Amino acid sequence: MNANPDTILAVAGLTLARGPRHRPEILVDDLSLTIQAGEMLALVGESGSGKSLSAAAVFGLLPAGVRRIAGSIRLQGQELTGRSERALRAIRGRAMGLVFQNPLTALNPSLSVQAQIAEVYRVHRQGSRTAARARASALLAEVGLQDLSGPRDHYPHQLSGGMRQRAMIAMALACDPPLLVADEPTTALDVLVQAQILALLARLQRERGLAILFITHDLRLAARTADRLLVLYAGAIMEEGAVADVFEAPRHPYTKALKAAIPPLPATSQRLFEIPGLPPPPGPPPSGCRFAPRCGHVRPDCRDAVPPLRGAPARFACFHPCQDQ
Repeated sequence: MNANPDTILAVAGLTLARGPRHRPEILVDDLSLTIQAGEMLALVGESGSGKSLSAAAVFGLLPAGVRRIAGSIRLQGQELTGRSERALRAIRGRAMGLVFQNPLTALNPSLSVQAQIAEVYRVHRQGSRTAARARASALLAEVGLQDLSGPRDHYPHQLSGGMRQRAMIAMALACDPPLLVADEPTTALDVLVQAQILALLARLQRERGLAILFITHDLRLAARTADRLLVLYAGAIMEEGAVADVFEAPRHPYTKALKAAIPPLPATSQRLFEIPGLPPPPGPPPSGCRFAPRCGHVRPDCRDAVPPLRGAPARFACFHPCQDQ
């Protein structure tokens, strides 16, 4: 799966679960994905679909009680699963950076932003304090925070939400990692600042050749930003492919429903579309399609067997894809 030398991240058959081993609750089921250098892959789905949990598995930061029961995670050809916590700590920050959803809680309130960025650099590159401080200033300027790149320290509480998120991106890039994972990086921001952060990520992707895993529940945002989309539902892949294939002509009813639920611009007085029902709770995988209980096009065979991923160039897991109906 990782034969391409440009492949930065390759996840194969990742399955995450919690609960007793004889009856595990499957949270992520057989997830496979690849991201190339200079490419942004968006992981899209409702809350609870397994997006952030999958990212946590890549970093070896699964919450207590959640375990990996199958699958491989390779970063630039090197297997990460089975490595010790000490080995993973050496990789985090140096070879992969993480941008959290809420920078106010992710940043240390007792340390200046400049000091926190410099610390990442010093830990992984063993540079001097002067070199680390210079690196922090250069990164802050690169992400559009020129006013913070001078000698004066600034603390997280002194910055706006957009500035804190830019600072988080600068920290994630401190050691020039080839992979950046952005976990809902614009959720707490207003529309204008959101657009600025997305433009920043796109510029960094282009200029640095970054591989970016962009996690979001917003399909329109993902389609506007990413090169490829991977749609998750209840921990399983429903559809994946290039943005032009998946967003413009979705084959899976779930992807089509997510697109229909996007509020129109400009706003109208019509009632917004909502997907009926709720995602299934964690538990043993169902006998049929996970989306069948909420699907408006369900047929008997949908409840009898799990549809495999098929199709080209985009792939979808549906016996009766939308364009065939």
